[in-house]
Amino acid sequence: MSKILTLTALFCGLVLSASAQQNFKYQATLPKVDSTGFYRISLQPAFVAKAKADLSDIRIVDAKGNFIPYIQAGSLPQKDQKSFVVFNQVDARLSTDTGTTLIVENKTGLALDRLWIKLQNTAVQRKVNLVGSDELKQWFAIQEDIPLQEAVVNSEGTYMQSLSFPASNYRYLKLLVNDKNKTPIKFLQAGVYTEYATTLSYAPISPIQLTHADSNKTTYITLKLNDNYQVNKLHLNITAPKYFKRDVLVYQITGHDKQLLCEAELNSTKATDLLIAAKANQLIIQISNGDNLPLTIASVDAYQSAESLISYLDGKQTYRLLAGDQSVQAAEYDLKFFADSIRDNTPQISHEAVSQNTAYQAKQPPKASRDYTVFIWIAIVIAAGLLLFLTLKMTKEVKKKAGEPRE
Repeated sequence: MSKILTLTALFCGLVLSASAQQNFKYQATLPKVDSTGFYRISLQPAFVAKAKADLSDIRIVDAKGNFIPYIQAGSLPQKDQKSFVVFNQVDARLSTDTGTTLIVENKTGLALDRLWIKLQNTAVQRKVNLVGSDELKQWFAIQEDIPLQEAVVNSEGTYMQSLSFPASNYRYLKLLVNDKNKTPIKFLQAGVYTEYATTLSYAPISPIQLTHADSNKTTYITLKLNDNYQVNKLHLNITAPKYFKRDVLVYQITGHDKQLLCEAELNSTKATDLLIAAKANQLIIQISNGDNLPLTIASVDAYQSAESLISYLDGKQTYRLLAGDQSVQAAEYDLKFFADSIRDNTPQISHEAVSQNTAYQAKQPPKASRDYTVFIWIAIVIAAGLLLFLTLKMTKEVKKKAGEPRE
């Protein structure tokens, strides 16, 4: 009996694992590692393009179909606390009506792809939206629905959490916690580790189809990508004139919608890089030329900020990455509580080419139930006609009886 129960449980586990994999459209095989241990898995732009904007649908699966725990590399704690730069708080409000709000100033002037926040110990579940601004008036979305972790058991009463997001260089960052009508959480400080801020790296995106048009003192450059890539930096290769200073806008095109991503300046004395946060296959760069001749732009390069996962892999196993399930929520693994065990020199691997997940089965829309409305109305009409016929017949019978002479 025990063997039957064991086999039944194993069969159910295999069925559930296979069923879970059916919801992911895409896969990428990981190379077999030499030995068991922690590995940093670099996510290439082609794979990130298939995932959700917040990467919450990415999973690591072994040959048996089991999901393997991982954490995002940006969430690793830093050993050197001296390199931590605390940002000035511009505004901090605790309100159960609109949610907890924290606004800080990025005084480093550097592009950031993560922010560390220090909180009072809490074991509640909350999500936070991150937006950016350069003048504290107009705010632009950076990342939405970032889950806040629960505090690790400690005696300090506080804990640190890292928020990862597309690289941005906004002067001000606003954190808005979705705790409306709930007891608020308490932010203590926010900041960055300087070594991370200065070593931000990017992966190139290709191919790019570029079209260029000059009209009414304005240059329009349209970039078309062959997939819905995560784009965090645009580099303009400007060959002329030697000196220039132009205002520039970058828009993201989604269907018929046109969304402003950033307002910046192109200056011959600085790097001609535009830092944005987009998940799109079409972008428009709008350059104001004034009375000057248009810039001579040889090409435009697009980049994704480096994204990677850290997982404990078995040297005897084979693994795949899965992505492409828009309905799935971010996974919650115990591994996040053991981040201190991960070494700084973790070996790095990368996945192979992206392909269709052979186990994927598109969810079939529910069959539309047969519409019986016409038949119901026909039945109502027939019933009403029958009722009218019986009423008229009864009326005639009553009148006939009333007209007969009494004996």
